[in-house]
Amino acid sequence: MNKLLKLLLTFILFSGHLTATDDIKPSRAILESNVGEMEVEMRLMDDGSWKLTSLLDGGSIVKREESETFELINNQIKPLTYRFNQRILFRRYKASADFDWDKNEVTYTEDKDNGIVGLSQDVLGPSSASLQLRLDFRKLAEQEIPEEITYDVYWKGTVKTRSYSVDLTKELIETPMGSYEAYKVSRKFDEGSERSQIFWLAPELDYSVIKIYDKNDREIEIKIKNFEELS
Repeated sequence: MNKLLKLLLTFILFSGHLTATDDIKPSRAILESNVGEMEVEMRLMDDGSWKLTSLLDGGSIVKREESETFELINNQIKPLTYRFNQRILFRRYKASADFDWDKNEVTYTEDKDNGIVGLSQDVLGPSSASLQLRLDFRKLAEQEIPEEITYDVYWKGTVKTRSYSVDLTKELIETPMGSYEAYKVSRKFDEGSERSQIFWLAPELDYSVIKIYDKNDREIEIKIKNFEELS
């Protein structure tokens, strides 16, 4: 379930509608899943950075809070801080990461573990790869979209390479918000792995993710229920 909850935040990072000339817009979204409703906000801070917060309250079974701050510079995300706090039944888990780009390192805690990891240019935060994927689609003409996209991502005390394959033939996807043609983007896992994670990005909605399929211990689809832009 922990991986499922991480996936929900990944979806939220796509929730706001972007335009060709605007940056991310402040927004609030409600999503539905089989573990309860999640409310997510994207806020522009006074210093010009962005803060994404999410809250999933599944009563006595699960409660999860997550936040990430980042800067957006020339279409590139630069993560600043990350916080995660989760309870599933009686089991609790906390994690944090603070990115120091002057020293090119991230200081992290993962429950009872802690340490420092070196950073190279353009390393993304735990949730940033999905948003960067959308931003990169957005800046390209459709005929320039590649069949594979790769990022370096900080994740649980290390920096890992995360790759996505792109099906250049769009599919028609039904959602509660309507029907849209969308690109199918599949995250790559090690050969032989039964893990699967697929995003569908709709050009008509400025490459918003309109559907996510995830297969790990269980199969799940995640869909947006409500969305509003904030002033």
